[in-house]
Amino acid sequence: MQNSRLQNYTIYYNNSEEYHTLKREVFTADCYYFETENPTPYIIDAGAHIGLSTLYFKQLFPGAEILAIEPNPGSFGLLEKNIFENQITGVTTIQAALSDQTGQEQLFLDETNEQWHSTASFHKGSWVGSQKTTSITVPTHTLSDFVTRPVDFLKLDIEGSEQKVLFEAKNSLHLIKEMHIEFHTHATQSLKKLLDLLEQTHKVELYKNTTPILKEKIHKTSGLIQIRAYRRSKTKLV
Repeated sequence: MQNSRLQNYTIYYNNSEEYHTLKREVFTADCYYFETENPTPYIIDAGAHIGLSTLYFKQLFPGAEILAIEPNPGSFGLLEKNIFENQITGVTTIQAALSDQTGQEQLFLDETNEQWHSTASFHKGSWVGSQKTTSITVPTHTLSDFVTRPVDFLKLDIEGSEQKVLFEAKNSLHLIKEMHIEFHTHATQSLKKLLDLLEQTHKVELYKNTTPILKEKIHKTSGLIQIRAYRRSKTKLV
């Protein structure tokens, strides 16, 4: 295990290259930045990994209430350590994966020497299909299990299961004010179907890296796509 100082935090991690890559995305590029007038926003951090995004949200909003969800036991241990060592309060951690049903599923982890555990996925070979992986059994919950009241921000980075998770929670999505979804192109997912779902309640923007994607071009887009969804002002919270 290694550790580094990151602004006011001490971060513990196992993979230096992965840590520095994620640090640049989260703390330098501010990929999860959002604004709210609520001093105590409720944030769901799904795919929390070792906790960089959770700590970033706490830096933005010290009074935030955060639900951090991570299925990989190794990453979950570091998530809890990073919260404890930095004396972070207001965070609830759950060791589970999001799926379309509550139960158990096989989670595939990187089996190479690199140990990029941020790529843990329900898909053998990871969402890219080419990674050498091994599987473990993990508990699963649905997103609707946790969206039972208004949510200020949902971060969803679950490596290729976004569509089934969001469709399961379709009756709860109106409760979420803003979402940042990492959409991983995979044969089991349709970006068009997901956008059709989200646009019932939210205004949607698409990006490849930081470049906007026109919706009429989505059939030509592959790889990792960032989706920002903002709840429409006329959407009723019922």
